[in-house]
Amino acid sequence: MFGLIAPLTFVMSLDRTAMVVAAPTIQHEFGFTLVQMSWILTSFSWTYALLQVPSGWLAERFGPRRMLYWANFLWSVLTAATPLAGSFAGFIVIRGLLGVGQSADWPSSIVAIRRWFPHSERAKGNSILLGGLYLGPIAAAPVTAWVILHFGWTWAFYGFGIAGLLIGAAWWFWFRDNPADHPAITAEEAAHIAAGQQDADAAIPRGAFVRCLPDLRFWAIGVQYFFLVLIQSFYTTWLPTYLVNERKLSLAAMGIYASLPWVAMFASVFLTGALGDAILRRSGSVWTARVPLAMAGFVVSAVALIVAALTPQIVPMMALLCVSLGAVGVTQVSIWPSTQDLGGAATGIVSGWTNFWGNAAGVAGPILTAYLVRWTGSWSGALIGIALAGVAGALLWLLVHPQRRLAALAS
Repeated sequence: MFGLIAPLTFVMSLDRTAMVVAAPTIQHEFGFTLVQMSWILTSFSWTYALLQVPSGWLAERFGPRRMLYWANFLWSVLTAATPLAGSFAGFIVIRGLLGVGQSADWPSSIVAIRRWFPHSERAKGNSILLGGLYLGPIAAAPVTAWVILHFGWTWAFYGFGIAGLLIGAAWWFWFRDNPADHPAITAEEAAHIAAGQQDADAAIPRGAFVRCLPDLRFWAIGVQYFFLVLIQSFYTTWLPTYLVNERKLSLAAMGIYASLPWVAMFASVFLTGALGDAILRRSGSVWTARVPLAMAGFVVSAVALIVAALTPQIVPMMALLCVSLGAVGVTQVSIWPSTQDLGGAATGIVSGWTNFWGNAAGVAGPILTAYLVRWTGSWSGALIGIALAGVAGALLWLLVHPQRRLAALAS
């Protein structure tokens, strides 16, 4: 996890975040409107979201080793090609293709964790994956801002693309789909992993996706993630622009401040992963280890975001934004072990379905935020509007019941 999956996810996150941090500079250079920038920032999510379920099936069918290698190759090349866009349409096309390339990343990673981690250790395994993802914005904000100031925005994309190709090569040579096939694993460790695979079904049930559609819990795990990412999308797309345009921070100061909520989230996912596994070992209840933490994360995140929007001082406002995004991390750690609990051998499909809804929010959230700014006449009104999604997300967790496999996937 620390040597391969987390670094791969980290570089992927750098590629995503570079556009967000460079957005104010690109907007000024090309004269794009706020709404045009919202479409550029979200064009990635359209293709990424639509391909989540097919990519999840492919990850189970062909294995995460092959899928992640080729996905990484494609998204790294496209990241390096981003400066060639040159126009509104060009940015839309390249960002859309980047979404195609990255579509296999998350389902493949979730499948890899299910295969390599015993059931009792999966919250911690998923927290490492999330840590790699959220380390990206921590590093990308100051690093990208520094590169822009000293070399221009184009070099951020060239550098991150090259880094992706290098880590992708390491993934191909060192990862194996089956733990027992890895040249460095011991017989004892392979036996420990195999003994903890309570859901090691032989194959994906035929027609698994269609058979899951009538299940209310299948919809609950997906739609709750829509509401979570609706909140998170502010941080992933608009936070740098908000800090520069609304809070009047300099580009250099923004690079530091924009990374702070991600530091909070980075810490929260590791703490929650350890806590979730400890609760599971102590209580023996998957519901107790997942649902209360997920609901608490939703509520705390929403309340902190609303208060932050109404706080004029920079320091307490940033502290509240850190609490808000950190609470999102608490919910994130509960979601992905739940997709593994619900999906079993079809984890790729369930995680892909969940991530589809999250990336649908990744499309809708930034655009909705831009229009809410226009309709309400303020960023505060927009942030309060998207924070209300936390209430709906918390209530949906009462329907998830991750302690039972989805009926269509039960062996």
